[in-house]
Amino acid sequence: MGLVENSLAPPTRFDLNFRVGDIPVRVHPFFWLTTVLLGLNIFQEGNPASKAFPEFGIWVVIVFVSILVHELGHVLMGRYFGSRGHIILTGFCGLAVGSAEQRQRWQRILVSLAGPGAGFLFAGLITGGICVYSPSFALYLLASLIHVPVAFPDAVPSPLVVFTLYTALWLNIFWGLVNLLPIWPLDGGQVSREICEAYKGRDGQRLSLWISLFTAAGFAVVALIEVVMKKPLVPYLSFGTSLFAALFFALLALSNWQLLRFLQRAGSEWEEHNEPRAPWEQDPDWWKRGGDPWD
Repeated sequence: MGLVENSLAPPTRFDLNFRVGDIPVRVHPFFWLTTVLLGLNIFQEGNPASKAFPEFGIWVVIVFVSILVHELGHVLMGRYFGSRGHIILTGFCGLAVGSAEQRQRWQRILVSLAGPGAGFLFAGLITGGICVYSPSFALYLLASLIHVPVAFPDAVPSPLVVFTLYTALWLNIFWGLVNLLPIWPLDGGQVSREICEAYKGRDGQRLSLWISLFTAAGFAVVALIEVVMKKPLVPYLSFGTSLFAALFFALLALSNWQLLRFLQRAGSEWEEHNEPRAPWEQDPDWWKRGGDPWD
């Protein structure tokens, strides 16, 4: 087992291990813990227990399925190019370990984009199924995602079904868009790094981290303003009224600042020995490196 995988998701006797086809999947207990914590707002005041508990169970299932679909997108695209990856679901994230081990830059970019793409495809299939039932209801759900008022549809299923469909669409569309932001180590940040390196060489890594830092900090401020004002600063862009989004982007900004300082301190020493200046120059998946269960 690699040091990074051990630090992010150390094996425990409580791990859930299974396969999707022949792709190994390991679910760390931290995954369930963070999913539960993120869903506690369902038990808000005024939401009766008879409604909150079923919604909470649905939330856990949808988060599990959606993140699994996302990581399967990475692994399957990597497999198309010849790599054999495996999946780890842990706190606040999923890891498609080994999927980005590609020689060509364009292949690594496609592997990074395949995760959000799988989520968008999943959301598209859900929307298509809803359209078969009621096109007006499908339009109502999609408009609700961006807080655009539309006429209430005539045919509406039970509130629990509405909650299920809305949550599935929200997670797969919203999380996919967040993942496409040029913020390291999100998928968009890895794409940004590859593009910056293609044009700027080794200096491209520093440029991509600066882009990542300012993007993460900017979204942290936008999310915090929404919490204070109780309404989105940018129309159709809502992160909710909890502090989670602001803290999430702030922590990403902090980690990028630490990486930039690392490059500044260690760059000259590595240049003298003609060695890579950062871990990801040696291994694109350095931050999620783990042992290969195929061995």
